[in-house]
Amino acid sequence: MGPIERFEEEYLDVSTSRATVRELLELFVGAVLFVLVAGALTWYLLGATIATYVAAGLAIVFAITIVSQTYWAITGRNDYRE
Repeated sequence: MGPIERFEEEYLDVSTSRATVRELLELFVGAVLFVLVAGALTWYLLGATIATYVAAGLAIVFAITIVSQTYWAITGRNDYRE
């Protein structure tokens, strides 16, 4: 079994299992911290206006990710099972 097959097996194992509430909470906290740190760093380096755009963009991306993960946690990922 080569590295690609191992990666595929691990991906399918993770994809077919449902996310727990703890994992979703960890994702949320990590996303909030990332947005805050990225916004603060951008504010320091490039100014307030650009920092607002960066923080808003990241917040949108992470919000979509969290909603998607929550949906798949509730419904499961039967489409990955063969």
